[in-house]
Amino acid sequence: LKSGPPPAPLPAPKPPRPSPAQRGGGHRGLKMPDRPGESHEMGAALASLTGLGPKTDGPLAVSYPSPMTVLSYPLFAANVRILCDKDSWRSRGSSSIATTFVSMQSTYRSEGFPGVYRGGQLFLLHQGCRDLLKVIAERGFKFVEDREARRSGGGGSAGSGKGAGKSKNRGEEGELAVSVSGRRWRLATKYLIDAICYPLLLASTRTIILHGAAGSPLEQIRAWREQEGTLSLFSGLAASLLSTALEEFMDLVLEWCIDYCSQGSHVEVADKILLRASGSSVVSIFTSPVNYIGVIQRCQSHFNGMLAPEPLPDLVRSLPWRASMHQFLMFGGIMALNVRLIQWKIQLQNEDDE
Repeated sequence: LKSGPPPAPLPAPKPPRPSPAQRGGGHRGLKMPDRPGESHEMGAALASLTGLGPKTDGPLAVSYPSPMTVLSYPLFAANVRILCDKDSWRSRGSSSIATTFVSMQSTYRSEGFPGVYRGGQLFLLHQGCRDLLKVIAERGFKFVEDREARRSGGGGSAGSGKGAGKSKNRGEEGELAVSVSGRRWRLATKYLIDAICYPLLLASTRTIILHGAAGSPLEQIRAWREQEGTLSLFSGLAASLLSTALEEFMDLVLEWCIDYCSQGSHVEVADKILLRASGSSVVSIFTSPVNYIGVIQRCQSHFNGMLAPEPLPDLVRSLPWRASMHQFLMFGGIMALNVRLIQWKIQLQNEDDE
């Protein structure tokens, strides 16, 4: 045997790449966030930049001011003119995206930017008062909940053994009951705040069509209350609250569907945001008729320059159903295309991983 240095060891084999199932994806789907708070952070950033969603969670969620509010207000004002301006040659049934921009263009040519943003100061005042009341109410709820939590926690710290375990279970059950009860009270408070601030929204909507009216908005509100009663300031409130409730319910359903379809899958956060934005556009088409009814009822009054009250069935028949169908086909097709593109992207990623 020849003596010499031992042979060099063979290189260690590379560890096998984890399969999609080992990475958390049992089947093909969307990539989950790499960090636990990534989805919430990106959603909050998107909400703060675009104004499309609340920045705080819960029924008393507050949407902080965004430039999108100022940029999108002319579209809201143009829709109000199309739906409620009695001197307009456009009918409600012919309302569409094209007629909205035509209305904005004609208003700008005749009145300039002040006409395009007429009623905007009252609209911003309504949003500011509503959000301020929500912040105050949320802080009040948190103060009460923290006091209840300290009270329940102090009573259960003296026991030991089985007694301590029972007190701990009672404390957890109490916290759960307080959480459920607090959410119900928050939801009721949210709609109460919307009802309290509703006269400002009504005044801002009527100001859009009452161009050239004498008197300040406060004087006009006082005149409406004196001649038609206090309840006239809440005309269309039921439709407005119903529209808000439907939007929140449809958003919850949409979020549940996205989370359910992405369980155990590989889905990127950007793709989730894209699906949510596309789905929100489709959902808004189903809730917009109720919103239209609320807008029209806010502008119905016996005063000069406003719409005469009409029966609810006639109002429903006059809504732009054909334009809603066209929008559903367009936004539904965009959502279907986005879903298909994300599916192809996921398939290519899985094939590359294999």
